[in-house]
Amino acid sequence: MTARTDLVFVTSSPHKRREAEQILGFSLLTETLHLDEVQGLDVVAIARHKAAEAARQLGRSILVEDTSLELTALGGFPGPLIRWLLESAGPAVLPRLLADFPDKRAVARCVAVARDGDQEWVGVGVVHGVIVPEPRGESGFGWDIVFAPDWGEGRTYAEMPAGEKNARSHRALAFAELRSALPPGWSARQQVR
Repeated sequence: MTARTDLVFVTSSPHKRREAEQILGFSLLTETLHLDEVQGLDVVAIARHKAAEAARQLGRSILVEDTSLELTALGGFPGPLIRWLLESAGPAVLPRLLADFPDKRAVARCVAVARDGDQEWVGVGVVHGVIVPEPRGESGFGWDIVFAPDWGEGRTYAEMPAGEKNARSHRALAFAELRSALPPGWSARQQVR
């Protein structure tokens, strides 16, 4: 992997860093910041706010991402609040929440935002799937053990090799869209040769 000079991935999650580096194909500098996050159900607005706040605090080019898991039967809940639900109850709570609902569909959404001064670029990745009745798999993190993407032949993210998940996941799609949104030469300028 190639190191980056001035793009800082603002995250406290070593799992997100590892996935981002695997998806992007280069090493990222990381910084853990305590950011005031707006609360709500619009993951794009949350990620953009987080990016602006991180850029303001660091005064340099940054990358952030935020994730949402939207349960169809619950009108999109927990959405971007998934982090707090997982911290308080764990991923196994998701199948229990849906136990009495016939609709197990879920939407995994990731928003990646790069910011350089006042310039901002956004990538959004969306994967449709279902919440499985019981946690399955050993790899991944967070709710990977209960989310089976429609394209995964019934397997959860946690039952897939990292390379397969990282090629088609909501995070991979968000980073791919972000890469294509960046102006020509931007990523080359960022990369150490």
